[in-house]
Amino acid sequence: MKRTSAFAVFMLGFLPAFTVGAYTYSGKGAPWSDNPYIIDVITGPFQSTFGLAPLRTMHLARSSLQAWLNVGVGFATHIEFYDTTSRASDVEIEAKTCCDGDCSQAACLGRTTAFPLNFSDNCAIDLYMNTDVASRYSDDRSASFDLQSILTHEFGHCMGLGHPEATQQAQAVMRQKGYEHGAYPKRFPRVDDKTGAQNRQFVRSAEVRVRERTGGEWTVVGRTSGSVGVATRRNDEWSLVAFETDHTDPADTTSNLAHVFINGQSVGPRCINPNEWTFDGVAVSEDPSGGFSMAYLAANDSGEILVVRGIFPSLLGCTSGTRQISGLLSRRRPSLAFDPGTNRLVMSFIDMDTGQLRFSSSTTANTWRPATFLNTEWTDTSVAIDCGYWAPAQAYRCFTAFPSADGTHTLRIGEGYINASGDYVHVGTHVASGFILNAAADIQIVDGNRLEIIHGSTLNARTAYMYVRDCSGTTCSDSTAPIDSQTLLGPGISRTKLVTAGGY
Repeated sequence: MKRTSAFAVFMLGFLPAFTVGAYTYSGKGAPWSDNPYIIDVITGPFQSTFGLAPLRTMHLARSSLQAWLNVGVGFATHIEFYDTTSRASDVEIEAKTCCDGDCSQAACLGRTTAFPLNFSDNCAIDLYMNTDVASRYSDDRSASFDLQSILTHEFGHCMGLGHPEATQQAQAVMRQKGYEHGAYPKRFPRVDDKTGAQNRQFVRSAEVRVRERTGGEWTVVGRTSGSVGVATRRNDEWSLVAFETDHTDPADTTSNLAHVFINGQSVGPRCINPNEWTFDGVAVSEDPSGGFSMAYLAANDSGEILVVRGIFPSLLGCTSGTRQISGLLSRRRPSLAFDPGTNRLVMSFIDMDTGQLRFSSSTTANTWRPATFLNTEWTDTSVAIDCGYWAPAQAYRCFTAFPSADGTHTLRIGEGYINASGDYVHVGTHVASGFILNAAADIQIVDGNRLEIIHGSTLNARTAYMYVRDCSGTTCSDSTAPIDSQTLLGPGISRTKLVTAGGY
C-alpha cells in the first residue's frame, strides 16, 4: 500500500468533518488518480472472521463499490480489484476483531484510515467483528449487521466523504448507524451521497453504444451517467434508446432524461427533456398505445417511480409523451416490458425497504395495479423483465433476471405471467449456478424459446456478457459469451438492438 507519514481515522463513531452544501466533506482524501487504481481485498481474515469464502468476499467488495457507480459517480482512473496481491495498492480492505478492544454491540463496525498529508488518494478499510455479538454479521440478511452496507459506507469515506449531520439525511449511506438488515436501503447511495461523491470524484461520463443484437459495429449515440435502456416495436423496425444525460452535454444539466430514435440504420436527434431528472438510469418498453414508454426513479429521496408514456417515433424532431406518477416506490431503477398476452405494460422493481421483488401492470388507461409481492426473492439491483409467447409452456410468460443478493450474486431467472386482472403470478425460479451478476442486467425472449440476458461485469476488464438459456430442444442449455468491453453501467437489449454504457 502507498502510505504517507501522516494519517487520519474515520469511523462510524467519530469523524472530524465540515459541511459543503447538502453533503459533508471529510477534509481528507483526493480524486482517485493512480492508473490502474488497485484495491487489495485481504480475503483470508474475512474467512476466519466472518466465515466468508474468498470469492464471496470479492463479490462483496465489488458490489459495494458498484453501488456508487450505479448512481453516476465517476473516477479518473481504471479500478482493479485483487485478492491479496503483492502489488502496491491504493486501497486495502481487511477484516478484524473488536474495534479498539471494544467487543460489544456499541463498538464501531468499520473504519477507514486515510493518508492525507498531501491529500493522498490512498486509504485502508477495516471491517470489525465485535465478538460479543459475533452472530449478528452476514452478507445475506440472515443476521443484523449487513456487511455490504458497511463496506459501501467505508468506500464513501475513502472517496473523501464524511457523515452528514442534517436529520433529513437519515437514510444516506454516509449517515452513521442503521446498518442492521432492517435498514437494508443502506446498500443504496441516496441523493446526498451521490452529490457528495460526484463532487469529491467526478460525474460518470460513459458512451452510449448501440449495435444490432445479432452483431455488427457499435455506434455512439450519446453519453450517460446512468444505466441505459432500449426497446423495439414488434410491428416495425423503430427502436428507442433512452439514457440519463451527463455533464459533458452543453445542452443539459446532469441526469436529465434523454432519448434517441433509430429506424434501421438511421439515427434521429438526441432529445433531452430539461424538466425531468432521473436518479440511476432509464428503462424503456413498447407501450400498449403503439408508441414507447420510459420509467425511472425520481431524482430525490422519495423513491417515486415515474413513467412517461405515448412517446411516438420520429427522425425529424423530438416527442415527449405524457408523464405520470405511478404511485409505486423503489430504491433502484424499475424495468418495463409490454405483455402481448394481456396488452398491458408490466413493471418489475424492488421493494423500497426490503429489496423483495414487486410487479405491477397498466393498460392504456395509465392506471397501475397495486403491486404484487414476491417475497421469496430479493436483490439489490434493478430487476430485468421481458414478456412474450413462450413455446415450451405454450403460453405467454414474463421472465425476470437479477442476481441473488445473498453474497453469491448468482444469476436467478424468474418465470411468471400476468393474469386477467393484471396481477403477476409466479411460476418458479431457475438458479443459473456458476453464472454471476454484480450489475444490473436486461433480458429478451427470442424466437419464443430462448432467453438472452445482457449484463455488465465488475471484474477488472469490465466486460459485458451475453448469457443465453436455449430451450429449443428437449432440455434447456446455458452458455455465455463476451459482448463489449469497458462497460460500467447497466446495458439493454431489445428484439433487434443492444446498448451498453462504457469507456473509461
